[in-house]
Amino acid sequence: MAEPAFCRICTPALYAPANLGAQELLVGGGRILAIGPDLATAAQALGARDIDAPGRVMPGLIDQHMHFIGGGDGDGPLARMPELSFTDIASAGITTAVGLLGSEVEAKNLNQLLRKANELDRLGLTTFIYTGSMQLPAPFLTSSIRSDIVLIDKVVGAKSAIAERIFPNLDFPALAALAGELLQAKANSGKASLLHLHVGRLKTGLEPLFELMEKLDFPASMAVPTHINRSPAVTPLFEHGIRLAKAGGTIDFTCCLGPLDNLPVGLDPVAAVKRALDAGVAIENITLSGDSGVAVPDGAGGMCAVAPSILFRDVRRLVHEGRLSWDMALLPTTVNPARVLGLSGRKGVIAAGADADLLFLDADDRIAAVMAGGRFVHGQTNLNPYGEAAAGGGISIRPKQTP
Repeated sequence: MAEPAFCRICTPALYAPANLGAQELLVGGGRILAIGPDLATAAQALGARDIDAPGRVMPGLIDQHMHFIGGGDGDGPLARMPELSFTDIASAGITTAVGLLGSEVEAKNLNQLLRKANELDRLGLTTFIYTGSMQLPAPFLTSSIRSDIVLIDKVVGAKSAIAERIFPNLDFPALAALAGELLQAKANSGKASLLHLHVGRLKTGLEPLFELMEKLDFPASMAVPTHINRSPAVTPLFEHGIRLAKAGGTIDFTCCLGPLDNLPVGLDPVAAVKRALDAGVAIENITLSGDSGVAVPDGAGGMCAVAPSILFRDVRRLVHEGRLSWDMALLPTTVNPARVLGLSGRKGVIAAGADADLLFLDADDRIAAVMAGGRFVHGQTNLNPYGEAAAGGGISIRPKQTP
């Protein structure tokens, strides 16, 4: 991939995700080089291309739970969803993504997942994967979960499942052994080495995780349980999540889990965020993920795949329906997942030295263009640093003339 040109981006509304107001960005080499009210002199010295971005500019989104090679396996052959495409992900404003396996491990495997992650990376996204799966003992790519994390750059942790009837994983010693491998991997690699937990509908909820924390002193910071926004009428999981978050852990709400996406056994993610905040949970302890690629009912008796665009849909809804400020609504998909993934300072922020992953909105707060690593990967614009025709149908971001 060619080295990006220098560019100077001028916007009246920069969210880093903190609201910094009118600012200019200098981008080069795939990174943000500087932020300030007037970077014209430096831009001119570097021969930077000028870009006028008339709407909001914010960090590219991070989705820590994506089915790169398709999900829906637990609902039968007709619910097997196709692979996600680069265009689908990039046009959704997602510039960093973590892939994982679903419930099928016979026809879909970690080799395919890693290969797909490498494909998406070559096309311009930043990608990682979780080794393991919903079953225990967990599958791995090399000789163990630990060695996967230590030896393979893209592996940042392991997936497992609790409170799930099709993968009950009732053998606590097996779950404890997995947690022990993650602790070793973290010490050996310095990576986040997360335990990413699918949490099902069983009434045990987060009890196995609490047991790990109590008996092994497993750090709350190394576990991210997802699907926490299951309906309290089905499981006590939501209340367990509130308890974990108040103890310093991170809880992940799933965007497609709710009536809006024909899954009434879940709480609407916007309502779940508001309810958690009202219960005293800090926004810093909440993340959102899309579960894109998985199958949900299509409302006509069939199944359809969850689109990556669901993540920004719900970020926008947090602002327009939940009445959160943009700087607050962005945290669950930028700063917070960057922290748990061990990417703070590099991803999820707009700051000098961070990767130039940027999301450009139009006047209606819809995605107009997306930049990943200093390169436009979505949006109809004549400002692509490579001089290429950019994909997508966003607004045109106009060149700004340097005086």
